[in-house]
Amino acid sequence: MKNKIRLIFQFFFLGLIAYVAIRPAFDKGYIADFEKYCPYGGLASFVSKLNQGTMACTMGEVQVALGIGLLIGVLIIGKLFCSYICPIGTVTEWLGRLGDKLGVRREMPKFLDRPFRALKYVLLFIAMYFTMTSSELFCKEFDPYFASANLFGNVDTVLYFSIPAFVIAILGAVFFRFSWCRYLCPLGAISNVFLNVVGAGIAIVLFIIAKVMIPSLSYSWLIGGLVVSGLITELGFMRSFFNPLPKITRNAERCSKCGLCDKKCPQGIKISQMEKVNHIDCTLCSDCVYTCPLKNTLSIQKKKNYKYLSPIAVIVIILLSLGAASKLNFTTIAERWGNFNSIQKVATYERSGLKNVKCFSSSMALKAKLETVEGIVGLDTWASAHAVKVYYDPSVISEQKVKASLFSPAKQEVHPVKDPSLSSLSIWEVGVYGLFDGFDFIYFNSALKGDGGVYGFETRYGEPVMVTIFFDPAKTNPAKMKKEIEVKSVNVKIGDKIQNTEVNFELADMGVISGNTTVPEYKKRIFKSYDRKFNDYKQYSIDNLSVLVFPMPESANPVLRQRFSSLTSHLSADHGIVRFSTRYYDVPTAIVFFDAKQTNVEKIKKALVQPTLTIFTSETSTKDIPNPFHIKPDGKVMKATEVNVEENE
Repeated sequence: MKNKIRLIFQFFFLGLIAYVAIRPAFDKGYIADFEKYCPYGGLASFVSKLNQGTMACTMGEVQVALGIGLLIGVLIIGKLFCSYICPIGTVTEWLGRLGDKLGVRREMPKFLDRPFRALKYVLLFIAMYFTMTSSELFCKEFDPYFASANLFGNVDTVLYFSIPAFVIAILGAVFFRFSWCRYLCPLGAISNVFLNVVGAGIAIVLFIIAKVMIPSLSYSWLIGGLVVSGLITELGFMRSFFNPLPKITRNAERCSKCGLCDKKCPQGIKISQMEKVNHIDCTLCSDCVYTCPLKNTLSIQKKKNYKYLSPIAVIVIILLSLGAASKLNFTTIAERWGNFNSIQKVATYERSGLKNVKCFSSSMALKAKLETVEGIVGLDTWASAHAVKVYYDPSVISEQKVKASLFSPAKQEVHPVKDPSLSSLSIWEVGVYGLFDGFDFIYFNSALKGDGGVYGFETRYGEPVMVTIFFDPAKTNPAKMKKEIEVKSVNVKIGDKIQNTEVNFELADMGVISGNTTVPEYKKRIFKSYDRKFNDYKQYSIDNLSVLVFPMPESANPVLRQRFSSLTSHLSADHGIVRFSTRYYDVPTAIVFFDAKQTNVEKIKKALVQPTLTIFTSETSTKDIPNPFHIKPDGKVMKATEVNVEENE
């Protein structure tokens, strides 16, 4: 008799993943998020929160609650996630059965089994350490599930990590029983740590004592202690002790020792040789209970009705975790600065719907911006909810100015001016509700693309936000533009995909036609320059620097402009390059400032046209992403003094 209930659970969770993958094909407004319910990401993010007060990118209350729920489940019931939910566990289990049918699957030799089991603890420490010190999920760089679910196309996936991990997980499962789960899975390592609560408890208590004595002690010591406790209990004993509470039990008097339970156990545990199954690999899947032909010979805690305990526990743990998530409220960052502690009455301003606050990095970018505003002394962000709370001194700055400080003016081209006979454009100024952050501007641009007579727009703060639209009066008019702006949804190109997104733009009134501008003046006005200095730029005398100046039409693209930080990070690997700017001369132009004593033009050009950009995720670690730019750095080399150095400052 098969454990059909577990099979239903496995198909159900794989079906959910398939649904997430397929849905964008028929729902253009849906973005596939394969880590939305990731318990490991939640645990890693929670440790990052404890260590440096910041959540990992895209992780929120749901992931944290599911991660903690998983550990509580391990403590009380056992490793149910591995046998009922985990997509890698399910797929590798099925592949193992294929290996058995092909006659190629073997047990790992005993002299290799235990040393290989240590690998997952090493990987656990590395993944946790880099996450808790950078607030970026390191596991996404190698996770075979995340990589394959995203078809290896996610920018967080590092191919030279993820492809070998995927191959090992797939082929390893065919030739060796649960090779990924036993030897490399960091979540499996965490589960085994808490499967032996005594060792984990000792590590936690010792860390708490040390933390009291040394408040600055890093949480990496806690992770190290838990890893050591897991290594000792798994490699030393290969069994659980006091927990989980329910265990598979065998009635030795009834047992015929037919060995059927041994054969059907997915983990290959010799159940027929045990009175109580406490092997470290047992996931309480209950397959053996369903398989045994002798009634009441195999059971859970000698209770015949307990064979339904595991699926019921899975449902209860998930529901309780999701319920707890609704009560939690984790900030992505919670930063204070300046004279925050000395202000008698700190005021706060809260705003939701800021779609450009979407991760740790964007939260820190907003913090860097607000730190320059006098009177603002703190910031909380919730990336998963796209919400912020700004702390400020009301005696120094008003709430209105705080609102304005969150606003970043935009300049965007909607359609290029291709008609050589077009000499001037009309200017329409109008207030628009529902328009505030960078993503809103992208959606607004997409709405206006339906009108071929609109060429560009710029925004300035107001309530509503004031928009200046440049248009050809021979092709369009305010009434027509109003109709395009107030659509219910827009199609936005993200990478190679078209995403349909709901919008709620609304005009305050019909605005005013405020005049005209020449096309050359418009092109210069609409261009938004970029400027980034690095590699100790300020230590150089401008007289000693050279510049490479070349046309860069892509620098006028607002979507690509958001990727300039990746380009400058890539360029900073050459210590001779110290600044990257874009400006509008006769055409959109890029300027690379460099020290000719440390680098040369050929090296710079080679870096600009690389098919991949190597960006820094911390001071010592990097990752490769596809180069989104198609740069042709054919320009001229000049002295830095020959360009207007201060133009972007």
